[in-house]
Amino acid sequence: MAAGTSPRPIRRASFPAEEPRPTPSQRFLFVVALGVLTLASLYAALGTLTRAYPAVFPGSTAPLANVVGALPGPVGVSAPGSQSVFNRRINLLVIGIDRRPGYELLDAYRTDAIMVATIDPVTKQAALLSFPRDMWVKIKLPDGQIVEDRINTSYGRGIEYGGTFEAGARQLASDLEFNFGVSIDHWVILDFEGAEALVDALGGIEVDVPEELAVPTWRYSKDDIHYTDVTIPPGRNFLDGYHAVAFGRYRNDTDLNRVKRQELVLQAALRKAFATGLLDKALDLYNAYKGMVVTDIPAAKIPGYALLLKQTGGDIATYSLGDPVDGVPTLVPYTTEAGAAVLIPNPDNVRYWLNVVFPKTSYVGAHVEIQNGYGPGGEARVEALGRYLRYVKGLPEVYLGPASAPQPSTTVTLYSPEKRELAEDIAEWLNLPPSAIRTAQRTDSTLPDVVITIGQDFTLPGG
Repeated sequence: MAAGTSPRPIRRASFPAEEPRPTPSQRFLFVVALGVLTLASLYAALGTLTRAYPAVFPGSTAPLANVVGALPGPVGVSAPGSQSVFNRRINLLVIGIDRRPGYELLDAYRTDAIMVATIDPVTKQAALLSFPRDMWVKIKLPDGQIVEDRINTSYGRGIEYGGTFEAGARQLASDLEFNFGVSIDHWVILDFEGAEALVDALGGIEVDVPEELAVPTWRYSKDDIHYTDVTIPPGRNFLDGYHAVAFGRYRNDTDLNRVKRQELVLQAALRKAFATGLLDKALDLYNAYKGMVVTDIPAAKIPGYALLLKQTGGDIATYSLGDPVDGVPTLVPYTTEAGAAVLIPNPDNVRYWLNVVFPKTSYVGAHVEIQNGYGPGGEARVEALGRYLRYVKGLPEVYLGPASAPQPSTTVTLYSPEKRELAEDIAEWLNLPPSAIRTAQRTDSTLPDVVITIGQDFTLPGG
């Protein structure tokens, strides 16, 4: 098909135009608190350095002296490049522990929240992915033994083997990589009181409560006055940290209602954190609340993380592995032989959400079109390839384009030179030789970055 010779037919998405709406993590308050504390501590540390390098400021354009010159940059990306070790995605494991009055830190074996906060230093995009605690996974113990259990037991098993909270965090990080391929750079541990204190550090939040909520005997504080019932009336409410935690974590009704409540609190907290003068009092905040968390983040990395957080502007997408895909559940309830109620993951859906949350930098913002050059019967193949690229490989935008004249071989046409890595990956997925990639000039602004024309030799990967 010649580019720019005539108006192009309207493309249609190869599946529903809108992917399932991301919902907030079911136990997000710890991440809100983490974000507040991290911003405070990171910005406090900014004043300690006068010169920045990408190793300290991931994704920055600061010079690397004699380091970058020796590193080859990928096609279409300015050095140090999206694939540089200085610019790879940063994954932070957030562990919220269910510590009650009388518990020491090492007594709190239950993880009430398991989340991964991820930031792409190149695109400045950030996201949070929660792992529901009843997910049934494989746990690889330090002695090499592999057992199956709920994911929220991983942290406790690590403590049992290693005797420290660091051992628990490392165990959970290891199991996330073992089961989901998510590599963790650093971890943070926070409890209820830490969440309360940090929301209070925001000065409280305002939430529009849809209906009255009564939380019976809600307690976790050492303060006796907190051993009480909590009732939150409908309408606009100012919530301090204690009431925000109670409102967001209450779980005696349906999961759906809890998610809606948490969405309200999360939005209010993020809005307040990024729209107020919070960062102006960063040092005071850090000094007051640094004892509320345990983390392995080195001080040398703090300034760079602060800069990245600022560059997101608070625009952090939230997802959960409990969310369905096209109406198909990602987690299926199951009762084990021992009578435990657990959630079994759907591998295809899990892969989809992982691709959404952790996209390859070179794929972000890319538009891929698939055309039928197979001939009669090719439409179904085009549709199947679209779903494969979107759900299995995680490409953000895939469309079904106009039919092409039948051709014997499948080709990949590259219109955007900066997306060459994507074109090469597509060719590899489809078992095509490098010669199948063609480069064409973009003479029409409506052209996608890459066009795949399936030929009569096309077979779906894995088919």
